[in-house]
Parts: sequence; C-alpha cells; structure tokens
Amino acid sequence: MKIDDETKWNASYDVIVLGFGGAGGTAARFAADNGAKVLLVDAAPYGHEGGNTRYSAQHVAMAHDRAKIDDYYQALAAPYTVEAKTMKAYLDGFVSMPQYFIDYLGINPFIWSRDYRVGDHLAKKSHLCEYPEYAGADTFDFILVHNQDFDAGLWKVIRKNVLERQEQIDVWLNSKAENLLQDPETGAIQGVVVERNHQKYCLHANNGVVLATGGFENNAEMQQDYLHVSKLTPLGTLYNNGDGIRMAQEVGAQMWHMGNYESLGIVPGYVIAESAGTRGRQISGWKNMKSGSILAIADDGTRFMKEDAKFRHGHIYQHGDYLLPHAYDNAWLVFDQKQYDKFVQEKEAGKLKYQDLFKKIISADSVEKLAAKMAVPAANLDQTIHRFNQYARDGYDPEFKRAPESLTEFSAGKLYGINLAPAVLNTQGGPVHDEQARILDANNQPLAHLFSAGELGGMCVNRYQGGGNLAECLIFGKIAGENAAKTNSEQKAIKLVNAISAVNDLVAGSREDTVELGPNQYLGSSEAGIGGKILVRVTYSDKQIKNVEVLENHETEGIGATAIKELPKQIVAANSTKVDAASGASSTTRALEEAVDRAIKKAEQ
Repeated sequence: MKIDDETKWNASYDVIVLGFGGAGGTAARFAADNGAKVLLVDAAPYGHEGGNTRYSAQHVAMAHDRAKIDDYYQALAAPYTVEAKTMKAYLDGFVSMPQYFIDYLGINPFIWSRDYRVGDHLAKKSHLCEYPEYAGADTFDFILVHNQDFDAGLWKVIRKNVLERQEQIDVWLNSKAENLLQDPETGAIQGVVVERNHQKYCLHANNGVVLATGGFENNAEMQQDYLHVSKLTPLGTLYNNGDGIRMAQEVGAQMWHMGNYESLGIVPGYVIAESAGTRGRQISGWKNMKSGSILAIADDGTRFMKEDAKFRHGHIYQHGDYLLPHAYDNAWLVFDQKQYDKFVQEKEAGKLKYQDLFKKIISADSVEKLAAKMAVPAANLDQTIHRFNQYARDGYDPEFKRAPESLTEFSAGKLYGINLAPAVLNTQGGPVHDEQARILDANNQPLAHLFSAGELGGMCVNRYQGGGNLAECLIFGKIAGENAAKTNSEQKAIKLVNAISAVNDLVAGSREDTVELGPNQYLGSSEAGIGGKILVRVTYSDKQIKNVEVLENHETEGIGATAIKELPKQIVAANSTKVDAASGASSTTRALEEAVDRAIKKAEQ
C-alpha cells in the first residue's frame, strides 16, 4: 500500500514488529536493546500470543562442529540449495547457541547429549538427529532452557524479556496487521496499517519493520494454492493465517520454500479430525492407534500408509526418500471390538490420551453399514479388511511392511471408525531474506527497512531437522531486531493526526489488583503452565481448602483445559495440592498446584 500526502499517521515508533512468537519477541527485545522504541503487534488475544513457539517441544537446534553441521544441512536440503551467506549466518548460530543462551537468555543451558539423565521430563532418544544416515549428523544436538520439554519453557523466557522492557516495547494484542506502507518513489517501507478494535491505524516506523507472523497453517486457500491440499488441521497456533506472506507480496517481495511444510500425528501426518477452528492433538507413542486389529484407510476405502512407521516430522520412508503421506480429505482409522476394548481399558485406567475419543468414534454391525457412514466404497473396505486379516495370519504385510507383531486379525462382528485429518505443524514458505534478515525483491535486492525472522520464509527447503525453526527464531530474530533498529537517515519528518496513546496489552493483561477478594480469600499465581499464567482465588480457613477458583488460564485446548476444570475439585476434596497429575497434563497440574500453594502461603502468613 503506497503512502501519499493524505496518509494520516496515528503513531510513530522506531521499529514495528509484526508477530509475537519466538521470532517476533526476540526481534522486539533486540531492537529495544539497541535503543529503539518498539511496537510489537500480534493478532492473538492476551494469553494466546506466542505463535508456534508456545506449542513446540522447546528443543532448539545446535551443533558442536561447524564443518560437520554444514555437511548435514547440505544433505538435508539436497537436491536443492539455499543461498550460501544466509545459510552460513544460520549455521554459525547453531555453533554459538550455548553462549547465546548464557549471554541473552540468562540461562545455563541444558545440552541434551551432555546433560540428559534418566528421570528427566524428556523422551529418551536413540539419536538426536532425524537423519543419522547423513554425513555430519553426529554433531547435531538439542539445547533447552532446562530438563523438560513441551512446557513452553523457552517461550516464557522470551515473553518475560519483552515484559521486562515495557518502557521501550509497547504491545498490541488482538490487533491485525493489514498492509505495509511503502514510499511510492523509493519503495522503502515506512510503516504499517493495523486494525484494532474495529479501527484502522496508520503507524509510522522510523527505522524498520520486522515481519515475524509465521506461516499459513490456518489459511485453507493458501494451502490449496501452495501445498495442493484442500485443508490441514493445525497443531500449533490458530492465528497464523499467512498475513505476512500477503503483505510482503503486496510490496514486491520474492517468495521461497512455499511448497514445504512439516507435520506430526497420531499416525504419520494425521490426527483425529476436529471441528473448524480447533487445534489438532499431537499424541506420540499411542500404541493402540497403530498396533492390533486397526488400520488406516483413505477416500477409496483402501490402506495408504504404514501405520506404525517411524516418521520424521510426519515424513515417512517411500522409495528412497522421506515424504509426507498424501493429505486425503476422508481418511479413517478402522478397528474391531477387540481394539475398541483396549481404548475402554485405557479410559478405565485413567490413561486415555484423548478425552473426547469415544465421542468421535462411529460404529456399525457390518462393513457395508460402516462404509456408508464413512462415505467410502464398501467393496474396497471389505477387501482391505480381508487382505489385512491374511497379512496378520501370515505375519507379513507385503503392502506396507508393518511390523508383524503389530498385525492382529479382525474379529467378526461390530466395526468401528474414527475420522482422521491431515495435520500441519508449520509451513516453511514466505519472503526470501538474506544473511542480514533483509527481505528481498524479485531482483534479489533488499526492500529498504523491511526484515523477517522465524517460520515466515524459514530456512528449510526440503527435509526438516527438529529444533531448526526455533533456532532461526533466535538467530534471525536477533539479527532482524538489531538491523531494524539502526538509524534511518532517509526518513522524512511526519506529523501525527489523532495521535493515539501508548498501550501495552501484555502489562494490562497481567494485573491482579482489580480482582475482588472476600473473607478468607487469597490470590495465587504461577507462570509454569503451558499457556503461561494461571491465577487462582482460594478460599481457605481453619487449615481447610474450601474452594479453588481458576480466574485466569491459557492452557491448551483439550486435555489442559479439561484438567483446569477437574483438578480444583480434587484439591478441595483432598484438602491438599498433592493430587495425581491429569493424564497428559503434567505441566498444567504442577502450575495449578503451585498457584494454590502460593495462595495458601499468603493465608498462613
């Protein structure tokens, strides 16, 4: 969008950062540390900021040997290539990552190969790299903030660093960036149009704008255009809609890696289907979903994958390469009564990994009736089950080579199905950037004062190595923030019209002084939840926990939110915070217990 003499500026900052995930939070922090007054904007409401960083495993990629990690990443990219200087900046950051944690995050890092011990809240790994067969793979390692994952640990540190700089960083949440504002003569980026509370504001950037809005995990139209799939279910944030791609395209940016995306799933690349606008549940190691009298079928009622395949971010081995399974629109898991009973046993033991499983299961007394409910050809489904039964009797699966011990013949009688959906962890495509995080135009020239970081135009061109996206959030977030903060000698003086006051939604959202307290009521909070802050109001007297009210939480949909509802009742009934952790929600359980303990400590002072 071009500016002109009629453009009415409503506010002015040195740097505007669009997107408050790991990359955007990092860029804002480093811009502020280099003297800039910063505005950080995110489409998500308070408590849901964080992008995909918040939902990730918190594993950050690092390496011990610079030459070896270059070999490894060249092999991951092959047969494609990434611009050499940009790749060098990226991989230099891998080797210096431990010092980065010390210098900029204030953390003595947990390095997996050095520090892992039995009992850590981490899955045991036989090897840290995803492609151990490639040259240089043995130098790869993970670095974390502590010996626990899937707890938003890194994200909380990044968020805290932004909050600590509230004098230099304003934060607008629930605010959507609409357009970049571009000088019609020079092409330089001058600012941003942001919609907030149904009002559009023109915001001037004296020095630079950083795009860190992530990918298009929630934009079905872009998925159809770039990935050739009709719709993917997001495993991360619900607020990545490809806005940064659209804005960058409007000002002439060149795109790269648009056809690449990563996945995970209950079976390779697939999760249980959810309603629109709901995150998919990534559940690893759910044996009963891939072993026994159970199989996965596609639209035509036939099997399409090795259900128990070991996958690499959704990619499974196919004819010499690792590829994502095709994203079918009508995929199902089909199983018999024996398998159904296994899920019942999980529920009775309190170990069911998906609380709404039985609400999603359909059943029928015959193949024909089940096929009709699933809208697949009955003859194909019948043949598929017959073939699978023969494989189970033979102890050999000639179609997909599933492990013999995982094959169990279907019994006669009732059949069951559960709808699957292809899943997306994150997309990799977006505007091309160079080693200075500058966004490039179609002629490989920098678009003046425009930068990017994170999964918006990520570095992965082909095979993905876990931890790589978080690493580039930190590496290029720092580079983008520092470069965007540099003084722009070409900027012209502007005049503000209807100037708006400074706002910080992050600070406003964390206030507790407006909460009403009655007799024997005390507040307690914890930042240890997956979603960050949990705030409780506890009624406590005569050494008795009378009531626990959760006033604020931002836990993940599904199991975390369910735990928030059930745990307060258990704590009151037990008159203790020492209750069993909700299955699959250990971080939420610990955070709630900590918040209640802090409220009780106030009561007993």
